[in-house]
Amino acid sequence: MTEFRGAPLLIQRLEYPKDCVHHPDSYKTEFLAVAFVERGAFEIVQGRDRWTYSRGDVIVSVPGLKRRYRPCHECPRDVCLGISFAPDLVEDALGRLPRDPVPKIPAGTVSEFAFRWLTSALDSCDPMAIESAAFHCAFVLGPHSWDRIPRLSGVGTHARTIQEACMSMMERLEEAHSLSSLARESGMSPFHFSRVFSELVGESPHQYLLRARLCRAARMLRQGASVTKAASESGFPNISHFSRTFRRRYRVSPVHYCS
Repeated sequence: MTEFRGAPLLIQRLEYPKDCVHHPDSYKTEFLAVAFVERGAFEIVQGRDRWTYSRGDVIVSVPGLKRRYRPCHECPRDVCLGISFAPDLVEDALGRLPRDPVPKIPAGTVSEFAFRWLTSALDSCDPMAIESAAFHCAFVLGPHSWDRIPRLSGVGTHARTIQEACMSMMERLEEAHSLSSLARESGMSPFHFSRVFSELVGESPHQYLLRARLCRAARMLRQGASVTKAASESGFPNISHFSRTFRRRYRVSPVHYCS
């Protein structure tokens, strides 16, 4: 069932009909995708490797992988909420498409935060909120710490606050944010805000903001914007700093990004 369809992404809830008998079958992945297991348990075999998935785990796919799905029950009740990304969106977000991503992200604090953000956005039916949540989930395809071990207790109570902080940054990338200003908007001390943010998001506020700014700049360059405009509207007032930072992430200068 399609939950959302936009130019850069497709969100679907995949569910087997009740009492449908299913046998193991092989398939070839077609999309850059992230799927959250909502219910059930099953196994995926890829070559000589195999992984068992259950509620809360995350499946990561890139095109062209040969996999075999094996349900744990004759009449599976497996349900997954999957996001298929356009290659351009992932390339803008990460700098380059992943060749061999980790196929399974175990259930944890960061994956639960991303899942709750996505389902909340879908419930709102707000395209901007949905795409923002999906953009956050796209980070799993890159060097994102979704599997880090929780160090703080009770961070889940701040999930809504941190989600709003992420949205605020993405909506106002051109503004001069600081840890102190973000923490003040969230009603937290800078130290506590930084720790809770990193625990739930998987990276520091600075890393998240930088990634979002570079993604906007890359997208603007793809759309034909000048380097100066892409830099200034993405929160980089210094062109030289922008060029160096962009090159480190995308391995090419902004001038030659779309050449």
